[in-house]
Amino acid sequence: QRSDIASFLERVEEKGILIYTNGGLHDPSSEDGASSLGLDIAGIFGAWDNRLRARRMRDAKLAKAKRGQAVSPPPIGYFRTPGGGWIKNPDRAVQDAILRVFDLYPRLGSLGKVVAYFREHGLEFPRRSRGQVRWGPVDAALLHSVLRNPAYCGDYVFLRRHSKKLRDATRVTVKFRSPDEWIVTHDHHEAYLPREAWQRIQDMLSSYRVTLRPLIGKGHAMLQGLLRHDAASCHRRMNTQYWGRAGVARLATYTCRRQNGWGDATHKVACPARFIDQAVVEHVFQALTAIDHDTAREVIEQSQLQHAALERAQHRQLLDAEEDVQKIRQLLLNLPPDVQAARIDLAAQYNTAVERQLELKTKLKMNTTPSLSVTSADIDDLVQLTRNVRQLWAAPQRTDDERKRLLRTLISEVILHHADREGADLEIVWKGGLRQPVRVLRPRGVEATVRDLTLQGKSAVRIADELNAAGVVSSSGRPMSKNLVGQKQRSQGLGLNEERRLARQIIRRELMNNTPRPQILRLLQEQAARLGPWDPQRLSEAIRAMRRRARGIEPLPRVLPGEEEKQRVLALTEQALAAGKAWKAIAVMLNNAGLRPPRGMAVTPVQVRLLYLRAHGLTSFKLPKRRDSNESGV
Repeated sequence: QRSDIASFLERVEEKGILIYTNGGLHDPSSEDGASSLGLDIAGIFGAWDNRLRARRMRDAKLAKAKRGQAVSPPPIGYFRTPGGGWIKNPDRAVQDAILRVFDLYPRLGSLGKVVAYFREHGLEFPRRSRGQVRWGPVDAALLHSVLRNPAYCGDYVFLRRHSKKLRDATRVTVKFRSPDEWIVTHDHHEAYLPREAWQRIQDMLSSYRVTLRPLIGKGHAMLQGLLRHDAASCHRRMNTQYWGRAGVARLATYTCRRQNGWGDATHKVACPARFIDQAVVEHVFQALTAIDHDTAREVIEQSQLQHAALERAQHRQLLDAEEDVQKIRQLLLNLPPDVQAARIDLAAQYNTAVERQLELKTKLKMNTTPSLSVTSADIDDLVQLTRNVRQLWAAPQRTDDERKRLLRTLISEVILHHADREGADLEIVWKGGLRQPVRVLRPRGVEATVRDLTLQGKSAVRIADELNAAGVVSSSGRPMSKNLVGQKQRSQGLGLNEERRLARQIIRRELMNNTPRPQILRLLQEQAARLGPWDPQRLSEAIRAMRRRARGIEPLPRVLPGEEEKQRVLALTEQALAAGKAWKAIAVMLNNAGLRPPRGMAVTPVQVRLLYLRAHGLTSFKLPKRRDSNESGV
């Protein structure tokens, strides 16, 4: 650059150095203006030529990068191939170290904890120095650069950073470019982890940026300091306000109120805490109690694999230490006796290597534990522990502060996107980076939901169960019940009394018409679906209740037409048996006479036999021998 040329000429002039260029010798400190002008012109042309060459090289790199060829050095864990590709480092220890970082961070949740894990277990991390892989302690900055690098999910990215020299030419500033400026080649090389898992880690890193989070605070508002309003003009955390009066319990409300320079409110959002808190807490319970036997076994097996990988890394360190001891020992043996200074230096290195070898042996011996043997009983105990979360949460000795700390352990933040009279749209950001949308209902929204579910034919019990599963509470903060759902149904003219009366009318009409019970059940399912599912047992219970009393309709007679027909069937059966006919012949005779069973479309021999046995209180009955040989095959 021109500034570099001017600085160079000033330094040369100060030192009294001559410059030879283009076949001539020049003295920058001379008073010859023509000579100085020639040097300035040569410097300008040189700077222009240098910029031209740099631009051509940059354009060539861009062209190769757009073709999917790597033009920058690979990160640790990869080697460059001649064709511009990358391959994984074949060293299993290097691969295990990188995989360990991507596995530990989502579980531990912070860079500091990952660093502490490495130090606690004496693990090292590889670095590339002058083309060679060197092992050493890990720090948070190194971990952050590895976790942020998209190369580990199989993508090659060029122009991620922008470097710029400062005026003093001794320092360089590096800034990350916007992803829109990147040149990305997807699936350029073999990945260390799936792209979805890498993206979840990026969300975690973004959510863990240093921010001033309010203190947990006092009071029963569970989301104090966690709830944030996300709107076009506001992205701040919501405040928690308590209000109350004499004889009324203090209630919490999450508010977000912003003013312009004139003191006018630009927007104001307020949501009662009891509705939002219960919905979020219910989703936390569902997440904690969703562990089944397969998930528990998978977690334990994953822990065993991590333990095995940790042992491999420690054994690798011991092997490397033993190799260093052998190398230094061989150098000492081959060293000439006359180089005493080198011998002293090598002896000191040898002692250090031996001490490290002994230290690693001792640590490995202390950390060696037998492999875990997990039984079904162990898994049952683990699953049972997750079932007690609700009891632990609601325990009388549990304080609001402890409940809030539990939520902060699992949740990064809760984002409020929209709120109105019917409810609020939330998004739970879990510590693992996952985001879960949640719809919170207020009283008006509960009434609308009850109406929709009622029109779908669902019973009050089922509606209450679905609302409780979604974390919906009443205006007083209590769980939804069957009676409360019934009140909301009646307030909207959706009571079930008319449905019950219609069902009783259908049952009475069809029984008097001697309709088979399967057909009665189909009619009830079609015309009285809001009363819930109908089955033979429920129909029998309804018939027994209608014999005792029938509100709004005439009571059932003591003897139904079907029972009269039953007596007729018994009489015909006894006559046929007296005539020596078989069960099959009796069933054919009854069907030809137009008689039908209450739970079927045709009489079968088995039904005839069971009806006869029950009517006479018998458990078995043997037909007499046929006197007519022609009826023996019937």
